[in-house]
Amino acid sequence: MKESTSRIKNTTINSTIALTSKVLTFVLQFICRTVFIRVLSTEYLGVNGLFTNILTMLSFAELGIGNAIIFKLYKPIADNDEEKIKTYMKFYQKAYFLIGIIILTIGILIIPFLKYMINDVPDIKENIYFIYVLFLANSTISYFFTYKKSIIIGYQKEYIITLINLVAIIVQNIVQIIILLVTKNYILYLLIQISATFLENFLASKKADKMYPFVKDKNYEKISKSEEKKIFTDVKSLILYKIGYILSNGTDNIIISAFVGVSEVGLLSNYTTITNAITTFLSSFFNGFTASVGNLNTTDDNEKKESIFYQILSLSFLVYGFVSVAIALLSNDFIVIWLGQDYLLSFSVCLALGLNMYVDGMRFVNYTFRNTMGLFKKGRLIPLISSVTNVILSVLLVRYIGIFGVLIATVLTRLFITTMYDPYLLHKYKFNTPCRRYYLTYIYYFIILIMDFCICNFVLSKIVIGGILGFIVKGIVIMIITYILFLIFVCRMKEFKELKDILKNIVLKRFIKRKEV
Repeated sequence: MKESTSRIKNTTINSTIALTSKVLTFVLQFICRTVFIRVLSTEYLGVNGLFTNILTMLSFAELGIGNAIIFKLYKPIADNDEEKIKTYMKFYQKAYFLIGIIILTIGILIIPFLKYMINDVPDIKENIYFIYVLFLANSTISYFFTYKKSIIIGYQKEYIITLINLVAIIVQNIVQIIILLVTKNYILYLLIQISATFLENFLASKKADKMYPFVKDKNYEKISKSEEKKIFTDVKSLILYKIGYILSNGTDNIIISAFVGVSEVGLLSNYTTITNAITTFLSSFFNGFTASVGNLNTTDDNEKKESIFYQILSLSFLVYGFVSVAIALLSNDFIVIWLGQDYLLSFSVCLALGLNMYVDGMRFVNYTFRNTMGLFKKGRLIPLISSVTNVILSVLLVRYIGIFGVLIATVLTRLFITTMYDPYLLHKYKFNTPCRRYYLTYIYYFIILIMDFCICNFVLSKIVIGGILGFIVKGIVIMIITYILFLIFVCRMKEFKELKDILKNIVLKRFIKRKEV
């Protein structure tokens, strides 16, 4: 009971601080991007989006070692086994140093091939290859510090990493805004970004040393051959998951750049800035559950695990159902208010972005439980099959329906392959129950989502108010309709009732504690 309460407390702290941090981060980054767009051209946006995708592709060198090691840390942390923690951390340190070198090397080798990834050379004064090298440097830095963050996350203190990240983001964005307004220099803008990345990782490393000084102890047992073999067995399985993730998330802008143009990548990046900010914001909230779920999986029974699984799934629907409909119906309104009519893309693109947000968000619970339960080997080919299908489908569709084809290909492959298979693994190998309940629940939720979208779209078409006021009114209407439907169709479900009881207990305990103080 004490451990369960601790998990809830840590999850609440991590999620609350993460949400607050992301609100502040979004506001700063939004202001910085607005200045960026006003000062520099759309081509710079395209370059940003393209190189970010290329470096996402490069991150395959991480090969899932991080997930494998963090999974290994949950048990010794729960047992307070400092010697075992030191062993894993030293192994993790060496592994990530090697990863950083590999990424840097491969990144340099890619330089001669950049010209094939750009359909039309952007009209900018800076050297495109030098810009890429700066992006590469920014991406590589973190790999030499990441292992220190893992122990803080393993101890369910992720809020500390969040606060350090917030400090770095505040400094970065304020200085970048000043640089853009005073010098209009894109290179200086990137150098500030690199400096902030280093600052964040350096501070996190020092904090980990202070909190867990035993990790710095040079006297430690080397990881045994059997454990090393087990880790690399998991890693080999995670390689396929990692490659699948990269192909799924890191190729869209590259395909659009190659077949449509860098300028369109720039236009799309304005939309993805919005969706990425929302995704990051929501992920910060839901990621607060990760370490707690990992701890749960070392201590509690299968029935409890399955119960928590469906509670988080219902919470995911509550959040992502509303957000996905809002993105589909309000993205263009927001872009007009923010940047003007010249930066608009078609409604079909907004619809695809909303669907992608929903499908990806509803996968969170599957991804979290699979990783924290150590299900690395089972179904390892599925993400790769999904992602290869995604790339092929994207290349085929982009020729006929442009950007929408690339985005909808991602939605379809995620929905019908990865989303359907992961819960099967969990139910078969961990919960020991049929997966039928998950499929029926997912279909039920999706029907409610379609109903929600159709009703909201109809009602919004009758609203003639424009501008910021119209945007706010439409947002309120979507929220009201979405949660009325939720109250009607979801609130009576078993998992939501259980979730509601847990949330009530958290609020009640906080109220009593404040009253006592």
